Amino acid sequence: MAQSTIVARRYGRAYFELAGQAKAIAEWREQLATAIALVTAPQTASRLNNPRLRREDRTAGLLHLLDGVAPQARNVVRLLVERGRLGALPEVLDEYDRLADRASGVVRAEVVSAIPVDDRLESTIKDTLTKTLGGDVETVVRQDPDILGGLVIRIGDRVIDSSLRTRLQQLQASLA
Repeated sequence: MAQSTIVARRYGRAYFELAGQAKAIAEWREQLATAIALVTAPQTASRLNNPRLRREDRTAGLLHLLDGVAPQARNVVRLLVERGRLGALPEVLDEYDRLADRASGVVRAEVVSAIPVDDRLESTIKDTLTKTLGGDVETVVRQDPDILGGLVIRIGDRVIDSSLRTRLQQLQASLA
């Protein structure tokens, strides 16, 4: 596991626990997302990563930029920037979202199809996944003609690959 992923998980978990104690998970998420969007904008990120900029100047500029953002979100961002881990910020938000989904019983699934999926088919896929997995399932459907046919479904670390491309590769391997 990459070092930035480990760091992101630690910070995301700590921030989520504080948000849970404050009973403000959605509000804290919005504050963190706002702070991350401000800090990771290309021009801002390059300035914050500039090694010529003194740490004190970097922190002062960061706090000025985040004026109006909740103190908890500002602190998380400030700590990561001061420790040279600006790149981990989007992963912190991903970890926070993962924990919030788990706490609320939401399962996120990415569905990849070779052809465009209409609303009726998307609804059928969502209903089938909801019945199979239990709980509320949020689906994101995208098209990728490279899979040739079928579906590829990603749920967390699990992948259900019923694509034609994979089946052809398996057939080719069995014939070799």
